[in-house]
Order: sequence, then structure tokens, then C-alpha cells
Amino acid sequence: MDSSEVLQHLLITVGYRLPILIALGVALVMLLDTPRSRARTVAMGGLGVLMLAAVVSAGLSALPLLFVAADNFDGLRGLNTLLSAGHFGMSLLEAAGFILLAWALVQALRRPLPAGKA
Repeated sequence: MDSSEVLQHLLITVGYRLPILIALGVALVMLLDTPRSRARTVAMGGLGVLMLAAVVSAGLSALPLLFVAADNFDGLRGLNTLLSAGHFGMSLLEAAGFILLAWALVQALRRPLPAGKA
């Protein structure tokens, strides 16, 4: 496998996560335009956690390709358990990010509207 094939596969692997990263970035920009509050801070933290999980998951998905490109097939055998644990950890991290977003949404919706806006 030459370097151009490796780069192409890496870009494709990371490209699968690009729509999610764009959506999270748009949500973050939308939050920046809201008044400062605890709910906003938690929501921004939740988006940050989700962005981190998406980037790390992309890196974990690309890791076997790097082992194959380096002809390290012995290392690839032992990588399966590590990757399974890593993907499980990223799933837990994503779940935490979604819980943070849900908490922030509930807090924002429970806040009473100012007089005259109801």
C-alpha cells in the first residue's frame, strides 16, 4: 500500500465524520449567540464532548489502516480488543454528551418566560 492510497483511505475515514462535526460546529455557533447561563455552559460542554468523541472515533477507525500500511500485521492482531474498548469508551462519551445537551434543554425550557412574551 503506497502513501497516496493510505492518505486517500484516511481522508475517506475522517470524511465520514465530517457532517457530524459540521452540525456540532453550527450548533456551537448558535449557542454563542445566546445569553450566558448555566444551561448554555452545560450545552457547550456537551457539544465539546460530542466533538471530541467524533474526532477520537475517526482516529480509532483509521488506526487499523495505519498498521496495514506499515505492514505491522502482528500488531494488528492485538489491536482488535483495544479498538473494541476504545469504541465502547467513545460510545459512553457520546452518551454523556447527549445527556448534557438534554439537561441543558430541559433547564432552558423550564425557565419562565418574561412577562408579556407568553
